[in-house]
Amino acid sequence: MLNLLGIKCSRGTKLIFNFILVTALWWYCMNLEIGSNFHFTVSAFPYWCLIAFGCKALISIGYDLFALRDCPEEAASLHKELEDARIFLSKKGLKL
Repeated sequence: MLNLLGIKCSRGTKLIFNFILVTALWWYCMNLEIGSNFHFTVSAFPYWCLIAFGCKALISIGYDLFALRDCPEEAASLHKELEDARIFLSKKGLKL
């Protein structure tokens, strides 16, 4: 919204501005004298936003896990470090 007005600002400012805008619009709609179905829909809007945010977060995490690239070089390096640690600890007297 702020970009349309030609205002440059940080992501935090955009987030706060959009939150205030949506909250004001929701508050206005809650005070309208319209049918009970509309009032129920408007009153459930914050819950819908919370559920939508949770779904977006789960989808984002799932996609990032799915798209995680394998690193065979790093796996080999980690395996070598584990073997070095076993040898070092066995020299110190730890039985593995």
